[in-house]
Amino acid sequence: MKYFFYSLLLVLFLGQCGHKEEDPVIQFHGKPEVPSSIKKEHENLLDQIHRITLFQDSAGLAAIKLNDLMQHHFKEEEDFALRPLGLLYLLASGKIPEQSNEIILLTDKLPSQLTHLSVEHQLIKAFMDELRQADTNGSHPEIIEFEKELQKHANNEEEVFFPAAILIGEYLKLKVTRKP
Repeated sequence: MKYFFYSLLLVLFLGQCGHKEEDPVIQFHGKPEVPSSIKKEHENLLDQIHRITLFQDSAGLAAIKLNDLMQHHFKEEEDFALRPLGLLYLLASGKIPEQSNEIILLTDKLPSQLTHLSVEHQLIKAFMDELRQADTNGSHPEIIEFEKELQKHANNEEEVFFPAAILIGEYLKLKVTRKP
């Protein structure tokens, strides 16, 4: 965590360097958007679990519950926890969004929501265990690959994305209070 914080600070510092005439950053208007790479990863995982729901056996039936939970969970993450990450490029370029106070309010709520999101991750893991067990004869190797990708994704969220979203709020607090 300490190294991530230093890395984030380094990115923000390096964003202050360079030519100020060039401004490839689109100004932030309205709510920040979840980075497209994260949205694509969510879509990919949902596509994979949807394909598993089409299996005509107990694994397909078990996958239906997991699919429903993942759709709900990803929507929650994208609506709330992951939006601040859409500001990283803007912040790294030295810009401060006009709506900083609204973003700070959003990120201030995130620590209390992390328990809820973590519990949902555990529930997803339990449903994944049920899915793996439903494939009693091991006829669906894609289930094991899917489980690995899903676990990697959850680890990235808990170890990097969620803490980074909180740090964005803390960074904005420092910048907003220092404005003349």
